[in-house]
Amino acid sequence: MNEFSERPQPVYKRMVEEGWLRARLQEFFASVLRTAGFHRMETAKTPMREVITVYADRPGIAIGRGGRRIKEITEMLKSEFNFRNPYLRIEKVSEPFHSAQILADIIARRIIRGERHRRVAFGALRRAISSGVKGIEIKISGRLGKRSREDRFRAGVIYRCGGTYLDEIENAVRHILLPRGSIGIKVRLVKPKTKPPGQPLVKRDEVERLLAEMRGTEEAEEAEEAEEAEEAEEVEGAEAKEAGAGEEELRGAEEVAIEESGGAEGTE
Repeated sequence: MNEFSERPQPVYKRMVEEGWLRARLQEFFASVLRTAGFHRMETAKTPMREVITVYADRPGIAIGRGGRRIKEITEMLKSEFNFRNPYLRIEKVSEPFHSAQILADIIARRIIRGERHRRVAFGALRRAISSGVKGIEIKISGRLGKRSREDRFRAGVIYRCGGTYLDEIENAVRHILLPRGSIGIKVRLVKPKTKPPGQPLVKRDEVERLLAEMRGTEEAEEAEEAEEAEEAEEVEGAEAKEAGAGEEELRGAEEVAIEESGGAEGTE
């Protein structure tokens, strides 16, 4: 029974079977596509077939010459997982150093070639941090010298608790067998978009909207002040005109009174 079975089942049983199938598929692809830099896989069902999307660092190795390798993997999916008509897609990983699984495979391949584990680990730390990850921890344990030990290499910030932060952490484990014994490699990687605790989240869209509203309010206030100033100037002008007209009338009346008084004196 697999994820794509159409037989009605209780919800809890279906969830357990789907999780078990995904874990088996993840382990299967990690083993058969190890040299291709396997990252992760996704499954989806269509009316005609079961679509499996695999993300890898080197898709050409996963596909093979003339598609030979991908055909072999498709046949293995039919025989081992009872898929009726599987369709396998290979996608390239945009940033391989953001994947803990790919980093673990790179470290393992370089140690197998005979490079010193400390040099390999420090090189992986530098490449991962320069690519934008928030933090990375590499543990290499086993017969590393005359006796067995564990070496740890850290860079950046590694979260140990908090559900939100633990969801943004990838873990990968890889084991290799050398003539001197077995060596285990564990990579713990914090994704680049993880928000550190205590750092405020700035919503750019909301800030721009508020600034636009403030600018609009300021412009409206300035327009109102300009209108009030124009109205005040008009009122002052009207009052000045009325005052000027009143003064002219007073002057005219005074002149007339003076002329009349002068005429009366002449008559006497």
